[in-house]
Amino acid sequence: MFSFRQKIFISYVIALLLFLGFMYPFSTQIIQRIAIKAMQERAVEVIAKVQSAPNNEALVERLKQLKATVFFRVSVITNEHKILYDSHTKRLLGDQFSQDYVVNHPEVLEAFKAGYGYEEGYSNLLGQKFAYMAKSFDFHGKTYVMRIAFPFEYIYQLSNDLELSFLVAATVVLLLFSLMTWFMIHHMMSPVQQIINAIKPYQEGLQTTIPEIKLSSDNPNDDFGKLAQTLNTLSIKIQDHIDTVTEERNDKESVLESLGEGVIGVDGSMVITYVNTMAKKLLGFEEDSLVGQSFSVFHQTKCFALLDACQKEKVTLTDTLQIKRGDRKISMDITASPKKDGTGALLVLQDKTAHYKFLEMRKDFIANASHELKTPITIIQGFAETLYDYPNLSREMQMQATEKIVTNSKRMNNLIKDLLVLTDVENLPESRLCHFNLNHVIEKCRQTALDVYKDACISIEGATDVELRGDSYLMELAFNNLIENAAKYSDGPAEIVIVLSRVEKWIRVTVADKGLGIAQPDIEHIFERFYTANKAHSRKLAGSGLGLSIVEMIVSKHFGTISLVSELGKGTTFTLLIPAER
Repeated sequence: MFSFRQKIFISYVIALLLFLGFMYPFSTQIIQRIAIKAMQERAVEVIAKVQSAPNNEALVERLKQLKATVFFRVSVITNEHKILYDSHTKRLLGDQFSQDYVVNHPEVLEAFKAGYGYEEGYSNLLGQKFAYMAKSFDFHGKTYVMRIAFPFEYIYQLSNDLELSFLVAATVVLLLFSLMTWFMIHHMMSPVQQIINAIKPYQEGLQTTIPEIKLSSDNPNDDFGKLAQTLNTLSIKIQDHIDTVTEERNDKESVLESLGEGVIGVDGSMVITYVNTMAKKLLGFEEDSLVGQSFSVFHQTKCFALLDACQKEKVTLTDTLQIKRGDRKISMDITASPKKDGTGALLVLQDKTAHYKFLEMRKDFIANASHELKTPITIIQGFAETLYDYPNLSREMQMQATEKIVTNSKRMNNLIKDLLVLTDVENLPESRLCHFNLNHVIEKCRQTALDVYKDACISIEGATDVELRGDSYLMELAFNNLIENAAKYSDGPAEIVIVLSRVEKWIRVTVADKGLGIAQPDIEHIFERFYTANKAHSRKLAGSGLGLSIVEMIVSKHFGTISLVSELGKGTTFTLLIPAER
């Protein structure tokens, strides 16, 4: 595109061409009018000099005397339309010239009628084209006409010269005016160019802030100086507004990024305008350049339909979504809300996997607890009814029935006790935490196990005087469960080795036995509630299936971890890692 200066210059050229195009056709008419006026003035001058002659002869004599000063053909026609005098005809025709010749030229007739007459025509006598001018005058009460002939070639040459001069003069004037205007515009546009050059780096993205405009003008208070000051003031206000908007946007993004929910914003065309990290994580995306893409990139038809419906109905809509990622199933609550200005909608994703898992676990827990309680209750009820219905049973049968009632009562009591322990562990208060010697707790558990399993071999090795901050009662319960399980699930005398060690800021405890071991398919479920690897053996030993669940919960409440390694027929090793301080 043309610059402002180029546009001005082109405008001048177009104006000149239009001016010449309109004026050129009139130049010939202007020259003609100038010639006619000159011939009229010359005729008047000649008439004034001869009009006072007393008679025709004297008039002719005066014209002859003026011949040297008249450089064009002059004729005088009497009131009878006859030639009285002609400056060229008598000389050219000689004796053939006659004053009785009647003149009927159009310009002469017009002069007799209106006072003036003009005509252009070709003269056979002189062999060229002339411009004829006739003017009537009064001569002693009679109307005479003076006819002047001027060679048309001179008029034509004069017209060409004038047209050329007009064209040259107009061109020179245009160039001078354009040059003058160019310098004036350059001088006037210089501050504007300085303003453009100052703002251009910001416009092209080379600067992040609007720069201050400084002009090299000698007078900072002129119009351009005031314009620069106004722009600087506006740029400061705009920059402040940009900073405020940016800060607010960053604050909002920080808030949205800190949320535990995923947030996705779309416009009316379902193009993503915002997506936080949690949303990408929940939907399994790691790309950073999702903004500007269509929402369909997520391949979630239910979310797409919910966003579309909430915008059409202008109400908040909710639904649930389940995504399977490998072997893991993620459950989410999704909420779609339209924007108030109708420019899109927001989708909020809440990870409810743990919640639904907790509900499922609670459901399973209640079902399992009911099942575990139902079995001993059924047995107790059955044998009690037998004793009630058959009071005359033999002593041996009564002893068997009573033993079953007592065994299942103990089993039910252990189950209830373990359920109470789980409830107690889940609500561990800070006030119960204190420093205690872990060696003393484990030694106490060792003695308790030896009281029951007198032939067992239980040894404690490694670090001594290990201090731990926690709940000593719960830690004793955890190690009692581990040692008791190691002793229970061993063929013959149990061999148990307990090793304590320090690993940087951690306390490491291993409980290893050479018992029955655990099958590999059972290892990943061994810490689940009511799960028993050998159900027949567990029932025989009145196991509830909650012992290892209690151990894992106690360890996790102390911010530690528990793991195991086991092999059937060779034994099991449990490893506990607990922070010394928390």
